[in-house]
Amino acid sequence: MSHFQTIIPRLIEDLQQPNSNLHVPALRQILNIVLDQTGSKELILQHQFIQVLNKFIVFVNESKEYALSAMILNAISINNETVDKIVLAGAATEPLIRMIHSQDEQISKAGSKSLVELIEENSEIRKSLLTTGLLQIVQHAFPCKNIDRPKQPSSLSSESLQKDTILPDHIRNNLLDLLLKLAGSAEDLQPLSILIPIIERIKTDGEPEFKNKAKRILTMIAGEEISSLSDTKEKDEKIYQLEQENKKLKDTISNEKKEKEMYIQRAKDSNNQIMKQQEDKKGKETSEEIQILKESNKCKNKKCAELSLENTKLKNEIDNIKLYYPQ
Repeated sequence: MSHFQTIIPRLIEDLQQPNSNLHVPALRQILNIVLDQTGSKELILQHQFIQVLNKFIVFVNESKEYALSAMILNAISINNETVDKIVLAGAATEPLIRMIHSQDEQISKAGSKSLVELIEENSEIRKSLLTTGLLQIVQHAFPCKNIDRPKQPSSLSSESLQKDTILPDHIRNNLLDLLLKLAGSAEDLQPLSILIPIIERIKTDGEPEFKNKAKRILTMIAGEEISSLSDTKEKDEKIYQLEQENKKLKDTISNEKKEKEMYIQRAKDSNNQIMKQQEDKKGKETSEEIQILKESNKCKNKKCAELSLENTKLKNEIDNIKLYYPQ
């Protein structure tokens, strides 16, 4: 181990030199050390070697420096204990996915065939592919405007753009093989719902071989009664809209009920007031009538008294006449 304690710093120093001829031999030697020597991981971490690798990883290209740096990082990560088996499974699938994206059709097909076999045999591989990036890779491979075979570019700039964005048919065909195998063997197909709109477009507008595979994939997804995220979102929005309309209707009914109760209460109050006014008026009229009757009775009593007095006077006069003129 003491031997490597002196070698690794020297190799790191070579990687930091501007002379590019030193880089590839140093990276190869470090890769061998990481793969073969126990405890080398601690030495590499101690000398902050991973930060040195960023010099080669930051530029994504097909150089040997990039490939060796990626292999070293993969080796370090695999040799570490990983608590998540889904992430660990990605270490096996990622190189095969990169093989599928090879311009060489035979290499691409070999990567696809190998990964299809792994999908069939290993549930962790299936879960990893559905949850750690394959679906996004398919989205990238089948952009909305380029489901069908791309047209010939009209200029160098457009040709460069096509090279960066449009994948060859054999790569896209091999990716569909992966989806077809996943759709037929994965325990949970719900993650595939994000791809339903793309697969629908492939079924309609894609190459004949693409269309056939897209139909089979959609049939398997439909068999699990899975809807696309856009359909689910549309349903959720419709449900939300109906809930809001129902809430507004309840509020309207509640407000109308309150207004009706207020109207009934006002009507009751008005009716009570009218009845009270009528009773007060009736009581007042009765009192006035009683008063009139009393006044009238008083007058009548007074008249009666006057008549009685006159009657007494007449009697007295009659009596006096009889005294003076006896019969």
